[in-house]
Amino acid sequence: MTAAIEISGLRKIYPGSPPVQALRHADLTIQDNEFFTLLGPSGCGKTTLLRLIAGFEIPTAGALNLFGEDISYLPPERRPINTVFQHYSLFPHMTVLDNVAFGLKRLRKSDAEAKKVAQEMLDLVHLAEFGSRKPSQLSGGQQQRVALARALAPHPRVLLLDEPLSALDLKLRQSMRTELKRLQKETGITFVFVTHDQEEALAMSDRVAVMSQGEIQQIGEPATIYEYPENKFVAEFIGDANFFHAKVLGGTNYGLPNGETLVGPDIGAEVGSTVTLFFRPEKINLRTSGSGLAGTVSEILYLGNSTDYLIELTQGGTTTVRSENHKDGTALAEVGADVRVDINPAAVRVLIK
Repeated sequence: MTAAIEISGLRKIYPGSPPVQALRHADLTIQDNEFFTLLGPSGCGKTTLLRLIAGFEIPTAGALNLFGEDISYLPPERRPINTVFQHYSLFPHMTVLDNVAFGLKRLRKSDAEAKKVAQEMLDLVHLAEFGSRKPSQLSGGQQQRVALARALAPHPRVLLLDEPLSALDLKLRQSMRTELKRLQKETGITFVFVTHDQEEALAMSDRVAVMSQGEIQQIGEPATIYEYPENKFVAEFIGDANFFHAKVLGGTNYGLPNGETLVGPDIGAEVGSTVTLFFRPEKINLRTSGSGLAGTVSEILYLGNSTDYLIELTQGGTTTVRSENHKDGTALAEVGADVRVDINPAAVRVLIK
């Protein structure tokens, strides 16, 4: 595969007292024609990294290559990169068609060519019949698609998207995920998407980089990030998880503080060392009898297609079990019921950092 973006030792420090290390040390390769997502909480450095790729910020250290060319200090207008921001910044006095054609005219394309390409882009985003309207006559989702069409019109080699769906309501965000994925595949352009929404990242991306405190914590395909996180931050930030501190007893056996043993994968850790066990709420079972960790149902949260059962464990601490709702709406247990949390060894993951 061809590398679209290669980042090596990239850092960004903003001057101040004290200085702010927005990006500590980033090493990253994004492939051509990849939908790549930078995911993390506010202030983690993801937007700083995006702005460095765009050329809106100059790196403090490190190198940034685009298709083999060093662009670390190249101004934004000389990079074959376009950006779609959270706020669409459409020109209110222009028609939709003229908004899309605007960038092309700045590239000194003729009026006829600019309008031809703009119309093609509106076709691509399913807004062909809206070219004569003003932005104020469109819905939020339609305005977002116009902004996408405008960014795609000059045929950039890379499209950067800075939380472009955050201003939309839930249903519209969900439909736009499908739309963005379709556009990326149809155009063949490398998309670099920034979001704090885990579900968005998992649903849309070929690969995800999870960031925290200016550092990349893990890079991988969505299923790998979710099923095999490399540290507690990733496990906790991506979806929901239950955590237990444990000591390695040897092989696949791990001892809990109360003396009970859980079985998990053998990671070859030193006997007696401390690790963190975690498992997803939907991967464990709630039973009213039999084997498992003993506890009492303290709270029930109905989520529509599933229900969360919060369990106060007899051994101390709490855990959450998520169960898909039955067709008849029957609950697995009531608040106050004594239950057992059955943990399949295949659901257990072991974290050593």
